[in-house]
Amino acid sequence: MPRHAQERVSTHPRRSAWAVVIGGIGELLLTAGVLVLLFVVYVIWGTGIQTAQAQDKLEDELSVQWGQPGQNTPPDPDELVDGDAYGILRIPRFGDDWSFTIVQGVQDDDLARGPGHYPNTANPGELGNVGIAAHRSGHLSPFADFPDLRVGDTIEIEMADGTYVYELDDAPDGDSNGNKINISDVWVVDPVPGEPRDTEPTQRRITLTTCWPRFGSSHRMYATGTLVSGPSG
Repeated sequence: MPRHAQERVSTHPRRSAWAVVIGGIGELLLTAGVLVLLFVVYVIWGTGIQTAQAQDKLEDELSVQWGQPGQNTPPDPDELVDGDAYGILRIPRFGDDWSFTIVQGVQDDDLARGPGHYPNTANPGELGNVGIAAHRSGHLSPFADFPDLRVGDTIEIEMADGTYVYELDDAPDGDSNGNKINISDVWVVDPVPGEPRDTEPTQRRITLTTCWPRFGSSHRMYATGTLVSGPSG
C-alpha cells in the first residue's frame, strides 16, 4: 500500500464504543423529543378540533331540545342521560365571548365534548349544589384560566327556562395552587359541601372543579358560590 494511502487511513480513527453508545442515546432522545412535541401538538390542537366539532353538535342538540314546537314546559334536566346537551355556561371573568355548551356527565368521553354537569348534583336554581367540571388543558381548555377566578365573580348557566346567576364566595383568587383537594375528596360537589351526603341542603350553590396541576390530575381545584338571581327573580 502506498505511504500516502496509509497516512489517509491513520487520520480517520475508529469511533470508540462509548462514542457509539452516546450517539445512540442522543438519537433516542431526539426521537423522544419529537414524539413529545407531536403529543403536545395533539393535546393542544388535535383535541381542540374534536371538541369544537362536539360543541357544534351539542349546540344544535340544545336548540332542538329547547325549541320543540308546541312544547309548553321546558324539558326536565333529570331526564337527560350522559352525553346529552345540558345547558350553556358563561363566565365573564374568562372574557365577554367565553361560552360553552354543557354536557350531562363527567366521564372522559363527556368532558372531551365540553364542560360537564355532575350527575346526581342539583340542577340550576334547585336547593343543593350544582357541580360542573371541565378541562384545563386540551379539548379547548375551557378552564385554562381557572386560577384567575375571584370571590365575587359571577357564573351564569342558561337553561331552557332562563339564566341562573351564581356569585363565588370561595375561589383560587389568582393563586395557581389555591383551593385544591385530593382527587379522592369529592365532598366539594356534595349537596352540602363538607357535610355528610344525606344532609338536607338549605342553600342553592354551585361548585366548579378542574384538574391540578394543569397538565396532571393528582388533585382538583375548585370554586364555589351561591345563587343570586334566576328566571323567577
